[in-house]
Amino acid sequence: MRLFLAARLAADQLRELGQAQALLRRAAEKISLTKAENLHLTLHFLGETATADTERLLSGLREFELPPAGSLTSRLDGYGFFRRRDGDLIYADLAVSAELVQLQKDLGGVLAELGFEPDRRRWKAHVSLARRTQLALSWPEVHQKLPVQAETYALSDLVLFKSEFTGNGMLYTPLFVF
Repeated sequence: MRLFLAARLAADQLRELGQAQALLRRAAEKISLTKAENLHLTLHFLGETATADTERLLSGLREFELPPAGSLTSRLDGYGFFRRRDGDLIYADLAVSAELVQLQKDLGGVLAELGFEPDRRRWKAHVSLARRTQLALSWPEVHQKLPVQAETYALSDLVLFKSEFTGNGMLYTPLFVF
């Protein structure tokens, strides 16, 4: 099964991201928006994982100690995009607490100890809002209209998700909630 570790966002932050997605939809010729229930901050992508490895992972995660409640925070800080052949991937940049940055590193250490190959790319705190996007307006025109937040929000919770491709898009099923 395909797995990833992620943080779920606060309800107020999700509302802001929904507003950004609505603006993107209006400004796009073509777009595939991330479903509201799938918006999250990925901490580690594990990819295809055997059942035996998943059991070992769950055992290790149960032993992992989280930082104090409320110290894992994020703020909607801006937006960006990655060029793709089938259209741009548009994301929201998050400014995150030092505790969240440390948590991401610590989880990477636990994953490595459990025999999982860590992602070699530098971690970027972001939320994917849309894929296969072709904007009708220029990026600067769209970007200046997108909402940013002055307020910082505590993350809702941390989750190990199973990710499945379905006929109705991606389905993320929680396997373990911290």
